[in-house]
Amino acid sequence: MTAPDFYSELRALRLERVLDASVEIITDRGWDALSMTEVAKRSGVPRQSLYKEVGTRTELGRAVVDREVGRFLEQVSSGFAAHPDSFEDGISAAVRGVLEHGRSNAALAAVLRPGHDSGLLAMVTVNPDAVLGQASAAVGALVGDRASEALVDCVVRLTLSHLVQPTVDVDEAVDRIDRVVRSFE
Repeated sequence: MTAPDFYSELRALRLERVLDASVEIITDRGWDALSMTEVAKRSGVPRQSLYKEVGTRTELGRAVVDREVGRFLEQVSSGFAAHPDSFEDGISAAVRGVLEHGRSNAALAAVLRPGHDSGLLAMVTVNPDAVLGQASAAVGALVGDRASEALVDCVVRLTLSHLVQPTVDVDEAVDRIDRVVRSFE
């Protein structure tokens, strides 16, 4: 058995602190208020180390987005894992997990809050790989040949739509997406 690399663990912990502090700032005061100095103060990571760890403010924003997307994709994986024998039930559980997680996700709420600066929202929406690409690739890998690329694209786009502009409750959104999935068969 190989011992864990101390410095890799330390680096991962430092990055988590930096990302947590960044989300706190974005949630409290918005993306425009995020400065490397403030992140350094809140995280306890020296500013020079912060630049070395994440690079520029834009790269820090991308790291925040990537981590949050990863958390949403954990919900997708859990949904499919809970229903290994039923593609449709796996999709439903994945969609439900994503939408429920979205209802309580502070970073998403801050990005979508009306009247808030749009810098981080633009970072998420202008670059299709930031969210849509990652989500489509992850779902596509999970479903394999059980669904067409077109179906995966539809499910991901519909889920993202219900996530960022919820007009119905989670149960109704899941039901609507279920109907689309079943109509593809």
